This record gives sequence, structure tokens and C-alpha cells, in this order.
Amino acid sequence: MNSENNNYNLKNVLSLAFLGDAVFTLMVREWLLKNNDSKPNNLNKLANSVVKASYQAEILRNLKDTLNEEESDIVRRARNSHLNNIAKNSTHEEYSLATQLETLVGYWYLTEQKEKLDNMFKEFVEKKLC
Repeated sequence: MNSENNNYNLKNVLSLAFLGDAVFTLMVREWLLKNNDSKPNNLNKLANSVVKASYQAEILRNLKDTLNEEESDIVRRARNSHLNNIAKNSTHEEYSLATQLETLVGYWYLTEQKEKLDNMFKEFVEKKLC
């Protein structure tokens, strides 16, 4: 599906981040259930090691140079959005970068760019969880 046909690049970036947060969390939890026999408390600790602003910020820092023009624009718009909340245990910069990553994940999800989601997940999340 082409993003130009659906105008997802025109959506409010914080709405994309809202979706991206859910998609990212679901991907982590699904992977943990398929690859780990731990009890729920341990699964939650493992999930929290990657579903947090500081780690999501690290992922985006590593991805930025690989983004195409449209993706860079989505990230730039997210960076320029006004965030009213900041997650506990994170800096304003980390929270902003995490929101930018979540926006990108939401955009990839809505535009059915599963390969990009999977590549990001394998490169940064699976390695951290293993």
C-alpha cells in the first residue's frame, strides 16, 4: 500500500505515535511469548527493558541515517510536535526521540511496510532480548 494514496503522512504525528507505541509493545510481547518460557513477571521485566524511552531513543539514533526522505519528514514532524508529558525515568530528549520512533513505527504499520518493521525489530530489539 502506498502512503501517498492514504495520506498517512498528513495524519497528526502524535496519533501515529499513539499507534506506534501499541504496535511496538505488541511486537515485543509477541516475540517474548514465542521465544521465552518465563513467568509473566519476568516477561514484563524483559519487555520493559526495550519498551522504554531510553532504549527507543537509542534505536532511533541508530536508524536516522537509513531513513528515506518521507520517513525523515515524519520523524522531523514528530520532533517538532509539542509534547506535554515526559515519561518517568527519561530525559526530555529521550522522550522526544522515543516519540519520534513510535511515530515512525505507526507510519510503517499503517502503510503496511512490514519488512521495515521486521528489520528494525530484528536488528535492535531481538538482539537486546536474547
